[in-house]
Amino acid sequence: MNPVNTKPYQLPADATWFITGCSSGIGRALATHVAAQPGHRLIATARNPASLSYLPDDNPAILKLALDVTSPAAVDAAFQAAAAHFGESYYIDVLVNNAGYPLSGDSEAVTEAEMHDEFETNFFGTVRVALKAIAVMRQSPTRRGGLIFNVSSVAGVCAFPGHAFYHASKFAVEGWTESVAREVHPDWNINFCIVEPGAVKTNFETTSKKHIKPHEAYAAPDLPARQLEVFVKKGLEAGVGVQPEQVAQVLYQVAARGEKVPLWLPLSGTAIMLITAKLQGRLQELETNKELSAIDKDQAQFKLN
Repeated sequence: MNPVNTKPYQLPADATWFITGCSSGIGRALATHVAAQPGHRLIATARNPASLSYLPDDNPAILKLALDVTSPAAVDAAFQAAAAHFGESYYIDVLVNNAGYPLSGDSEAVTEAEMHDEFETNFFGTVRVALKAIAVMRQSPTRRGGLIFNVSSVAGVCAFPGHAFYHASKFAVEGWTESVAREVHPDWNINFCIVEPGAVKTNFETTSKKHIKPHEAYAAPDLPARQLEVFVKKGLEAGVGVQPEQVAQVLYQVAARGEKVPLWLPLSGTAIMLITAKLQGRLQELETNKELSAIDKDQAQFKLN
């Protein structure tokens, strides 16, 4: 496969950041961090712009916008507003696709509309915003390039019961990001990073999450989804998770350190442990079943350079 992120990324001193989902959690923490950096410019977005009141109104380097990522027209309008606000100096150096929400519920209990809504925000919303940013970055006459963070989750690698459509949306984000990272021309200098946080101390498991009532066939307390709910509740009560400010600091560090950008970035020891176990399990299963799987072993093999 062709390599990605082949050159060290150099964050410009006057970098412009475009961040979605800035009303709370990781988005708010990162917007606050970027706003405090001298010379940087910030485009902070949220469904409800009133939730961005923590950012100043009188700083021309900060633009606060309403953005519903499920609306193509709203995405177009946000980028047009940013271009109008910053004028000839308009550019997007760093995009952070952070808007999203979790949907929990037994697969048989989730409606078609709820499935589609989850994908519209978490996957298609991410794609819409990323494609607009890519278009800005690739048209730079100076090959200024850029960096796109697509916030996935450990749930984009490891799947647990009771969250099938949330997992599916994050798996889709991961697959799409890896593919588009291999589509862009190396000379455009566009870097991609799939962010895979573990538990973060936000409203993710409370007001942000959409809970679907358990399906009657899955209501027994000994079923895996119900056991996971108990486990998650205990974790919340125990204060498990990293602070959103820690995530924000690492994302800024990745952008500013002048090194190659990792395509995948698990965040937290728990995320590393879970992803490692998942990959080791896949490798073990590949080894166990390789004789069964290699149905073309007697045929000519096509080798990828």
